[in-house]
Amino acid sequence: MDDQRVCLTIDCWTPNQQIPFLCLTVHYIDSDWCLKKRILKISNYKGETIAKLIEDCLRKWGIKKVFTITVYNATVNDVAISILKRRVNGWEWSVLNGEYMHVKCCAHILNLIVNDGLKELHHSISSIRVVVRYIRLSTVRVDKLSACVAKEKIDFKGKLVLDVPTRWNSTYKMLEVALKCQKYFERYEEEDRKYSQYFLKEEGGKKKFGPPSKIDWANAS
Repeated sequence: MDDQRVCLTIDCWTPNQQIPFLCLTVHYIDSDWCLKKRILKISNYKGETIAKLIEDCLRKWGIKKVFTITVYNATVNDVAISILKRRVNGWEWSVLNGEYMHVKCCAHILNLIVNDGLKELHHSISSIRVVVRYIRLSTVRVDKLSACVAKEKIDFKGKLVLDVPTRWNSTYKMLEVALKCQKYFERYEEEDRKYSQYFLKEEGGKKKFGPPSKIDWANAS
């Protein structure tokens, strides 16, 4: 890919094992004017090694003409892109000395905007999130949910969804699915003695949110 100008995207995430991973993807237009993308590398990393990890990968694949690098908003990424910009400029293949190389991820910016707006409904969303987590923690509770859904003839097929902070649409999906099972959640206390006790326990030194009230369900709808 020596003569091919490309754009890069970097996605970072940390799974339950608390080991950060990075995925480097290259995007380019081939000789038939078709947009292509390929994953160059998936690797665990440390913050200070992001730039070196990407530089080594680009050298390995013979990539010199980097047009843009898209990353989510984070100080560690700002530092990494600054280092990479100097490297690519040194290869003398950058456009306008890399002035427009650093592109901030629009999806991540949108996620920040939506989450800022959701702060107004923090208590209601957190209450529903806690009860969804409680059900998902036990296969017995999940089976009870399925039985109740069938008994009450609730229009729901699938599983409860637990959201993640970095994906606002996962919060939307969690609420959408939970609302379909609202009747079940409202009567679950009658079927599970441990249900009320669960919300009395502290989590991180604070009382858990929930169970969701009618106002919480109304706010989520």
